[in-house]
Amino acid sequence: MLEIHKSGLVKRQTLSDGELAAIDQLIATCNAYEGLRMRLSTEWLKKRTGNSTNDFLYYENARLAGYLNIDSHGVLEKELTGMVHPDYRRRGIFSALLAAAREECDRRGVKKLILVCEDTSRSGKAFVQAIGAQHDFSEHEMVLGTFHEKPVASPQLQVRQAGAEDLEAIAIIHATSFGDDLQRSRSYTEICLRRPWCTFYLGLLGEEPVACLRVDDLEQEFGIYGFGVRPEYQGRGYGRQLLQDIIRMLRAASTKGIMLDVETDNTNAVGLYLSCGFEIRTTYEYYSLTIA
Repeated sequence: MLEIHKSGLVKRQTLSDGELAAIDQLIATCNAYEGLRMRLSTEWLKKRTGNSTNDFLYYENARLAGYLNIDSHGVLEKELTGMVHPDYRRRGIFSALLAAAREECDRRGVKKLILVCEDTSRSGKAFVQAIGAQHDFSEHEMVLGTFHEKPVASPQLQVRQAGAEDLEAIAIIHATSFGDDLQRSRSYTEICLRRPWCTFYLGLLGEEPVACLRVDDLEQEFGIYGFGVRPEYQGRGYGRQLLQDIIRMLRAASTKGIMLDVETDNTNAVGLYLSCGFEIRTTYEYYSLTIA
């Protein structure tokens, strides 16, 4: 069988083993070139359902020169992460990838694109500035170092794993603590509950759910997401207790690391995480583009 040499833009709903390996190599090359920790993992790309086009690859002489990914989360907003090999920059490759992704998102009714750019990426920040993308927010990626556990005040929370029957309780905590739309919180929680690598935990006072978080079992570490406490119960140490209980549980079960994300201007949360022993690993900037 004759080998087909790829050239130019290629769109994919799922990725072959060879494409995944080439993307892995491209990530490693770009990370090493600028000292980055790109927010992209082929572990997640293997989980593509194949229902929509979310991967855009660009080849030069059968070599993967650029790649852009549309995150599977969200409906009206989509996060995009991508890169171009250092040897092929300033040739319009990323512009071509972005145009293709933008066209796909427009076709699906997406209203806004969020471009993820690491704070230390000179090339990425130059690109988003050149296209007029607006800075939305920044987020620290933090990883647990030495765990500093502190006593918590009583009455103590009861912490338990959540299931499908807790969908409404989780959605209400998310919506009220993050200021999100309840229906959107409900829909996203429902999706996560179906994913085998996602586990929710509830913190209860008696029978009343007051806090929750989600643990994603990733290949190399655990990720903590969606950590919220209902506003009327904030400032009482319940968030610290839930977080500490989950850290103890994860450390008893595995030697894998523990990471989380937090917006840089959420000073209370950053302070809590630092006091528990988390350290800032890198910082990501999020830039928005409105689709007309």
